[in-house]
Amino acid sequence: RQFNAGIDMTVFSKVDFTVNYFIKNTFDLLFQPDVSAIIGSYGPGGYPPIVNAGDVSNQGVEFELGYNTDPSKEFVLGANLNFTMIKNKVTSVPDGVDYLPGAYFGVGGTVATRFEEGFPIGYFHGYQTNGIFQSQEEIDASPVVQEGAKPGDLIFVDQNGDGMISFSDDSDKTMIGSAIPDFTMGLALNMRYKGFDLSTNIYATYGQEIIRNFERNQPYANQMAYMIDRWVGPGTSTTVPRVTTEATRNTVLSDFYVEVGSFIRLRNVQLGYTIPKKFTEKIKIESFRVYVSANNLVTLTRYQGFDPDIGPTAGTLSAGVDYGFYPQARTIMGGLIVKF
Repeated sequence: RQFNAGIDMTVFSKVDFTVNYFIKNTFDLLFQPDVSAIIGSYGPGGYPPIVNAGDVSNQGVEFELGYNTDPSKEFVLGANLNFTMIKNKVTSVPDGVDYLPGAYFGVGGTVATRFEEGFPIGYFHGYQTNGIFQSQEEIDASPVVQEGAKPGDLIFVDQNGDGMISFSDDSDKTMIGSAIPDFTMGLALNMRYKGFDLSTNIYATYGQEIIRNFERNQPYANQMAYMIDRWVGPGTSTTVPRVTTEATRNTVLSDFYVEVGSFIRLRNVQLGYTIPKKFTEKIKIESFRVYVSANNLVTLTRYQGFDPDIGPTAGTLSAGVDYGFYPQARTIMGGLIVKF
């Protein structure tokens, strides 16, 4: 069920302007919920049944601005800018359950994403941190008991206020991120001057978060460059915990493994030249165009992983969970288009 209210305008036959406000309610989404072994599992090699479970509400604003000059002129310019801002919320889950589990953190780890009423679809669920213990004295003076903590370990926030951090249940976990961006933007530009033509496509997202799930709790694997700034003694770091082969709570899913994945990417750019007909007609050619193009030429981001463009890889609830997939390749191509 969807509601739309918008405005469309054209000014001076060159500028197009569109604003659209929408509310879209989606019912009976398809999921594969976990099946309890008590009531009957799906067995080796099988899959859980697909069921209608859960409703979602999306509301937001779409904005589009276009500009085009007279195509008969020597210099032609076309530009199209689109901007979308959306708010997402789960409005119901199946009867008898608090949430539907999504992706997992690490191999055989805890549930990282949830489908839960009142939250964005597939939001990240884990521990909130508040710095790093710098000394044993700081641990002893802490009003919150964190079992097994040592200097250099992450400080976890006591969400339920009982004076201790629980790692055996979800009572001290909270929402630590969402893969849904605050807004997305696209810009397409086309220019032509005499025989030259240029086209570009730029895409950007802002505000979405990503889980660095590729770290996978592997202490003996290669580490990210940020580990150079790890804690090695009092006052050396307040953001990156110590590195050790012993068991610690630093490897549980927390906002330490979550970071903003905003980016702007030059998805495509193409430059071409068409030889004037007065030359091609002499050699019995209708048209002759040479071009060079590039895909994913530039990506600007602060995300430390391989690629910030993390979509759903294993269902809707896996969006924003980076398993370390190979990034989108940068390609550069050239070609000729000849018509006889």
